[in-house]
This record gives sequence, C-alpha cells and structure tokens, in this order.
Amino acid sequence: MKISVKSKNSLVEQALQTISRSGENGIFQTELCKTFSLDSRDGSRLVGNLEKQALISREKILYNGRWTYKLIVKKPAMAEIEKRQVEIKSVEGAPCFSCNYQHLCSSEDDMSQYSPAKCTWIAEWVLSSFSRTLNQQRHVDL
Repeated sequence: MKISVKSKNSLVEQALQTISRSGENGIFQTELCKTFSLDSRDGSRLVGNLEKQALISREKILYNGRWTYKLIVKKPAMAEIEKRQVEIKSVEGAPCFSCNYQHLCSSEDDMSQYSPAKCTWIAEWVLSSFSRTLNQQRHVDL
C-alpha cells in the first residue's frame, strides 16, 4: 500500500505511525521505503533521523536474501515525547523550520557542509534571540 505524503514533517510522522502500527514485530526498512516510494538513501536518512531522536530501534537482519533493518518503535521514548511540553516561544523564529537544506542537515556527519555546528543562520538566530532576551531583562530591571 503506497501512501501519499505532502511534506517532510508529514513523512516523518506517517513513517513513525507505520512503524508503530507494526507492533513488537516491527517492519523491515525495505518495506517502509516501498510504502512511501523512497529510494534506499532517502529511506536510510529518514530512519536514521528517527533513530537519532531515540524513537525507534534498528536491528540488522537478513530478509529475502538481502541485508536490511527491522524497525521497531521504542514505546518508552514515545510516551516520554508525548509528555514533554515545549514552549513555542523557545523555538520561535528558528531558521531550521524554513531551511531549504534541512533534509541534508546532520550533526553526525562531520564532512557535511550542512550541520547545525556550521550553520551561520542558527548562529545569527541564537545571538539575536539572546540579545533580545538581555534587552528585555534590562528593560524590566529599569
């Protein structure tokens, strides 16, 4: 069954739901890629991002004569994420949400030119947010 996806965030959410629906048996990464019409590279990036967020676990397994991964949702991680509250104000204006290179961005690939550690847009946003916070505190103290 192929699923239509409109955005990257939607893809991540739908992939996580698909993996979750597979239950304790999990789903093979190759099957997930087929479901969302992803090539192996894009599927690997998607699954890698979910794994980095500790939402799923990957187990290397031989399936139909080829090596692939069995994907299983980490239930405690999902429960914890659902409980966690994030103040929207803390990420308001972050450049990542509208970045054209978000799908290439990785904090794990030191060779990539797209990394949060090397991103001038994030650095500018953090500095301006910090400056704004300091100015607001100074204004309150007066």
